[in-house]
Amino acid sequence: MELSKLLPVAHLQRLCEEFTALTGAVTAILDLEGNILVATGWQDICTRFHRVHPGTVSRCHESDTVLAASLDRGQPYNVYKCRNGLVDVAMPIFVGDQHIGNFFTGQFFFNQPDTEAFLAQARQFGFPEEDYLAALKKVPVFSEDRVRLMMGLFTLVTNMIAGMGIANEDLRLQGEELARTNTTLAAEVTERKRAEDELRRAHDELEERVLERTRSLRDALDTLERHQDELRVAKETAESANRAKSDFLSSMSHELRTPLNAILGFAQILDSAFSAPLDDKQRFRVQQIMNGGNHLLSLINEVLDLARIESGVLTLSVEPIETKALMAEVLELTRAFPTRRNTVIQDWKVADNLAERVRADYMRLKQVLLNLTSNAVKYNRAGGTVFLAAEAGGGGSVRFVVSDDGPGIPPEKHSQIFEPFNRLGAETTEIEGTGVGLTITKRIVEAMDGRIGFETEVGRGTSFWVEVPASQEPLAAPPDAVEDNARDALRIAADGVPRRLLYVEDNPANLQLMRDLVDELPDFTLASAPTAEIGIEVAAATQPDVIVLDVNLPGMNGIEALGLLKADPRTSRIPVIALSANVNPSVIRRGMEAGFLHYLAKPLDISLFLRIVVELCPRPPG
Repeated sequence: MELSKLLPVAHLQRLCEEFTALTGAVTAILDLEGNILVATGWQDICTRFHRVHPGTVSRCHESDTVLAASLDRGQPYNVYKCRNGLVDVAMPIFVGDQHIGNFFTGQFFFNQPDTEAFLAQARQFGFPEEDYLAALKKVPVFSEDRVRLMMGLFTLVTNMIAGMGIANEDLRLQGEELARTNTTLAAEVTERKRAEDELRRAHDELEERVLERTRSLRDALDTLERHQDELRVAKETAESANRAKSDFLSSMSHELRTPLNAILGFAQILDSAFSAPLDDKQRFRVQQIMNGGNHLLSLINEVLDLARIESGVLTLSVEPIETKALMAEVLELTRAFPTRRNTVIQDWKVADNLAERVRADYMRLKQVLLNLTSNAVKYNRAGGTVFLAAEAGGGGSVRFVVSDDGPGIPPEKHSQIFEPFNRLGAETTEIEGTGVGLTITKRIVEAMDGRIGFETEVGRGTSFWVEVPASQEPLAAPPDAVEDNARDALRIAADGVPRRLLYVEDNPANLQLMRDLVDELPDFTLASAPTAEIGIEVAAATQPDVIVLDVNLPGMNGIEALGLLKADPRTSRIPVIALSANVNPSVIRRGMEAGFLHYLAKPLDISLFLRIVVELCPRPPG
């Protein structure tokens, strides 16, 4: 039996168009020879790209072939993910026991698509990236539950198609019988009238069956719409909860950074002061305060990093970087870590065929390697050794390996290694940590198109490895080297050049910190203001060399105040620095776009602050 002769194709075309309009899913009805009888709603990404390019059309044909070949009477439908990245579904059309065609839908995703993977696919096959991504955005994302619901609807359609095919076949056979009767009994008008009446009744029955199936379909679509409404409400609830979490973390970060600014700031001044230097015992105590404060700050930063990654707002600056320069910096910083009873840190063991450059975010890759090396130091045995190696990885990548000869990780805990806030029992020891470092490391590595893994043996040690893509592109400019010693920064700033600072800050402890810092520098003078409105007036009257401006101020905020300072000819040329506990990336971006020359985060890094002030303050002639 031929499918095209059994079915009212035009009617089915309209019906499938209604399916597409209601569900957003494409449809197609094909006979067993591959002829397309009905097609609706096909996505641009398939019609404009995948099914016209020689490199991708073979994957489309493969999907068609696999789907059609896997259908049998006992399987309601088959799902297949095309190698081009989209999901297709097919179900058979039977008339009686005869398989006469297939019903297809698809060209959608079960999950949000990996944009970077499709960008790589566009580059691989030479597709225009902007047009390709625009086509990608049109592709719908259906949950598996929704697909099952849609396939239930499509099952009704295929059953209706089969029923129509049977009815049409019956009509065809009856027509043939009627023709034979008319040939042999042309004179018997009564018999012909009877046959015509029978044919009419059969047609009426067919229409009634179509109407009944249509009513069933409408009921099913109503159910689908209700489920879609429920899913929308659930999604909005989840998004609201996620926003509330982000707002809570941002607020907690601000509230914790404010007192930390006083703790770490005064500790830095005590540790670096010229006017009243500390003895060794006092310096040790101050160092303990700074270590504790910096540890608390690292906890805050790690939790915020994890929140940004989970929210999908972590920004990366991926570019070519020099492999060995990065390794040298990581080695130097690792050797500065406090070690457990003479832990030895070996030099990098570098393979001869190591690529000169890798493609990654410099600061984030350094963060990844330092997290692995610090873990190897912290969790090693007393007097243990940390081994570092760099070698060629798989698929044109560079592999960095950090190994220790510590106690190793038991097999029953392997599945928990990358879980957030899980320290695998180390929380009962004196070793500090949050349990989110490896979670963040894994997410960052994967965001840079890399991989991470580990090998461990109880009693013999653990090796963590990270692979990132090698690069043949020219090197980006190296990051500026900076001093990190507050005492050196105080010495450089005390160079005999008069400098006038205006600090706009409403928190008394933060203001006192700045006063104490300026007291250590005899050539510095400080003016202050508790609000932006007063600060603008003081700036116009005193003409300071630099304005340091908090962002969260009572009344007018710092970004608004910056706009007024830039608009006033008396203050427009004065450099302005932001110093704030608000480290929300969107606020920082707004501040830099508004005209801040630097946006410094609290707690105050005195060495960085003084370097910037010295850089911005004009030197007297001669």
